[in-house]
Amino acid sequence: SKQAAPGKADTLADLGLTVTKSDNGKGLVVTDVDPDSDAADRGVQPGDVITTINSAKVNSTDDVNKAMADAVKSGRKAVLMQITRDDSNRFVAVPVNQG
Repeated sequence: SKQAAPGKADTLADLGLTVTKSDNGKGLVVTDVDPDSDAADRGVQPGDVITTINSAKVNSTDDVNKAMADAVKSGRKAVLMQITRDDSNRFVAVPVNQG
């Protein structure tokens, strides 16, 4: 898969999310949510910042893809995303496709 240009939004198709790197380099800012996705069902909104997946810090889409792949490899049915919005943290479990 080709690398996205810096500043360009990346799509995390498995999650139904489009994200971009945050200004401070910590976490990924959600820019778009597929209305039919599990993430949308769980209330993920544009502007939310994904900071960790399964306790692993995510600062790039590569980090996310690795966390997702690790989850699938270890047979997990879902990944736990930590999301920050307006200084409040919450955890959202999103099912992963078992390939």
